[in-house]
Amino acid sequence: MKILIVDEVGYSCHFHARLIEKFGYIACTATSGFEALNYLKTDNDINIVITDLMMRGMDGVDLYQEAQKLLYQEAQKLERYTDEGQLDPPQFILMTALRLEKNLQDKDVHRLKLAKEIGISKVMFKPLDQKELEEAIKELVAKGPVTASNGKQLDLYKATQELKETVKEIIESGNSDAAEKVIGCLNSEVSTLEKFIETVGIV
Repeated sequence: MKILIVDEVGYSCHFHARLIEKFGYIACTATSGFEALNYLKTDNDINIVITDLMMRGMDGVDLYQEAQKLLYQEAQKLERYTDEGQLDPPQFILMTALRLEKNLQDKDVHRLKLAKEIGISKVMFKPLDQKELEEAIKELVAKGPVTASNGKQLDLYKATQELKETVKEIIESGNSDAAEKVIGCLNSEVSTLEKFIETVGIV
């Protein structure tokens, strides 16, 4: 999993890249939207882009829109492939020090509102909370489709969200018997998956 950090402030780029590596992912950096676009054109391993909103020349919203043009417009569509097949477009996290509650007429605040409307996966506010960022990345990874060997896409995000909701309901209900049954079921399924992984030689 490779994550591209885009921020024209060198220190911020370096800090967030080290943070991403601390989470166990590969990080690369760009100090402008134009440099980030070149990365996306040449590096198929980038799965997530974390970009600052306010940058000179091409801000974070512009970068997202230009990336979408590259990935979706037929005239100049950028195909992303690896040995395993075609890749999905990278997901975007937008980071900013702006707050919607302040100066609602400010053009930069309007850019932030636009970001939420056009499909950027998540907006996070500086200074980034490390735990929140790690969870946001995990959520985006889970949302990404996984393709089975028969070509069918597996919706792991939906399955994990349903499991989380079930656990939450059990805890809220205070039903310890239900909790024990779910734990037993999960342990059994984990054992099944571990045997499967051993069978296919992943470990």
